[in-house]
Amino acid sequence: MITKKIRIQFVDTDASGRIHYSAIFRYFEIMDHDFFRRIGYSYKKIFQLGLDMPRVHVECSYLGNIEYDDELEAQVSISKIGNSSYTLSFGFYKENKLVAKGSLTNVFIDRSTGKSVPIPESIKSELVNHLEPVSV
Repeated sequence: MITKKIRIQFVDTDASGRIHYSAIFRYFEIMDHDFFRRIGYSYKKIFQLGLDMPRVHVECSYLGNIEYDDELEAQVSISKIGNSSYTLSFGFYKENKLVAKGSLTNVFIDRSTGKSVPIPESIKSELVNHLEPVSV
């Protein structure tokens, strides 16, 4: 599991000062990229391998109030690995209370054909090393 402190930015809130429902997905993206950098496969490196990883499913449940300038502890882990896809699970905690949780599923594709391909073994072994039960 990878954790990171994040602070909710004003641009990510609505007129009520609470996080806009769509903004949490930007934080999913940040955590996704951080996760892959930490396991040695930045998105840039994956692109250089001729691969891409489009999102095919994303979901989030809001369990508490998230407002402008709140500091959250964001957590990300691998919860599922398939042949060509993987799922990341996210938890966002405010003062040790779970306030949002969600998941993101990506599929590996060949950039030249746009067709799904098996996860390369070197990447899959790193994903397996970070496979954790979802605790959120």
